[in-house]
Amino acid sequence: MRILIFIGAIMLSFAGTSMAQVDTINAQNHKLVMSNLKEGKNSYLVYMTDSLEAKRTIGDIWERTTAFKKRDKNEVVEFGWKWLHNDSLFATVTNICDRKTMSPICHYASYKRRGVFAYDYKNGLMQPSDTVKNNDAIKKGPVKLDIPIISWEQDLETYPLLPIKKVGQQFDISFFDPNEKSASYHRYEVVGKDNLKLNADITANCWLLKINYSKESYAIFWLTEKSKEVIKMKEYYKGNYRIKVKQY
Repeated sequence: MRILIFIGAIMLSFAGTSMAQVDTINAQNHKLVMSNLKEGKNSYLVYMTDSLEAKRTIGDIWERTTAFKKRDKNEVVEFGWKWLHNDSLFATVTNICDRKTMSPICHYASYKRRGVFAYDYKNGLMQPSDTVKNNDAIKKGPVKLDIPIISWEQDLETYPLLPIKKVGQQFDISFFDPNEKSASYHRYEVVGKDNLKLNADITANCWLLKINYSKESYAIFWLTEKSKEVIKMKEYYKGNYRIKVKQY
């Protein structure tokens, strides 16, 4: 499979000129294309492989659900995530967000080994919920949120909402993971396009969205050209790849 990566050519063509504009994406400035958010269920196979993609681990299954609901008469979105590992339930996560902005309202996660972590988001804080029994988040205390965050745990559902129109676009997204101690923006770039072969008969025209975590690690997401649905991810770290592939 040939991947058309254009970032080098883009950087050369803009040498000596101003840098490309970066769009800031958060849960307040209404730049997400919320009409792209759809209800339904998606499943992903997640596995590790070596740099030659010759050896791979037994895959986990991620089941992801999106549902439109009402909470205190307000329109919300409930995101669900079930993580199946070795034929058992490793984790369940539920995020409830404002349907118009993706601003988080509450978070509940139950891990097989780590316990329960539940938070409420209000007054610029991520606060441990005092209505959930055996909530281990209480030991960690509140986290101050200086920017309007979007939950990083629902990134696969957020990428289709980005206003992607061309190669070279850059986005600073206010993704925040509940395990982090502070909130910040994370740079993503549309680095190219690819005709991803799904089987002998079907290929999918995709945008390639990339994040560089560091000099030694990165992730590339394949988003279908029209709906921008995430159908594959390839993440590199310390000589190994983590792959996510949507199941049909």
